[in-house]
Amino acid sequence: MSAGDFPNAPTPDADLSKLAPQFRTAVIAALAECSASGYDAYVYEACRSDALQKVYYARGRTIIPPTTPVTNANDASYSWHGYAMAADIISRSKQWDVPYEWFASVAAIFKKHGCNWGGDWKKPDYPHFQFGTLRPSPSIMARELYHQGNIQKIWSIAGAL
Repeated sequence: MSAGDFPNAPTPDADLSKLAPQFRTAVIAALAECSASGYDAYVYEACRSDALQKVYYARGRTIIPPTTPVTNANDASYSWHGYAMAADIISRSKQWDVPYEWFASVAAIFKKHGCNWGGDWKKPDYPHFQFGTLRPSPSIMARELYHQGNIQKIWSIAGAL
């Protein structure tokens, strides 16, 4: 997801070194397999700051276009991106402008490497992949630990350390 044309908006962070160790390993392996299979998949965004999450939350609410909200996560504690356990994967050459089949093929590869795909959700998020043991959204306990600054404790609980 792009921050769009929002002046002075924080930019997406694609630095894989910030990801939870086991998730980073899975993403790197899946991207290598994607490349070997002819898919130009890359990480558009991995870790997400609270400031950028708030920009995304505003899109469709106070920032128009779009005319409908793009996320229900009003701060980074409600998105696994804020915990460094999610990544948005898109096409290097076509960005988001690829058919469902492209995302589904990439998802099959990521699933082999232990990742969950947002395309399987009731409200699909095709570019979204997250660490395999996670529920779609962080729990109350995870959010409490997040706000206490205990990200590594969350990684440990999730088996991502």
